[in-house]
Amino acid sequence: MKKTDAILRLVRQEIENKDVLEVACGTAEFSLSAAQYARQVVCIDIDSSRLNGLVETSENIRFRKMDAAEMEFGSDTFDTVILYNALCHIEGRYDAIMAECRRVLKPEGRILLIATWKMDSSLMAKMFGDRLEWLEGNCIMKLGK
Repeated sequence: MKKTDAILRLVRQEIENKDVLEVACGTAEFSLSAAQYARQVVCIDIDSSRLNGLVETSENIRFRKMDAAEMEFGSDTFDTVILYNALCHIEGRYDAIMAECRRVLKPEGRILLIATWKMDSSLMAKMFGDRLEWLEGNCIMKLGK
């Protein structure tokens, strides 16, 4: 079982039959796993060079190359916004990117920061302390609008 499939078991209720955005998707490995449950997955990254080619053949995943601090989506577009193993990559722009994530999130939606890598989980522990959830050895932070 892939690590992303294991994570999805833990957060499936936040993804199932919902419109999902993965920010700073890299290879889009999380998006590929989420697509089996989500209504639609949009994944964005500033660089498309690492993107898994399977994204192009999936029916309910779209990739858009864009800056997460200046998203081209309307307000209140997504039910769930995911940052999977991305925190260290966006650390210097965290506030601007989170402001955009909240803007594109529907009012009752959730932002999920998920870390399976030690460098991201260490940073999340430093940022969120006791508010952080540890599930099966993975860090998950659920934020609202």
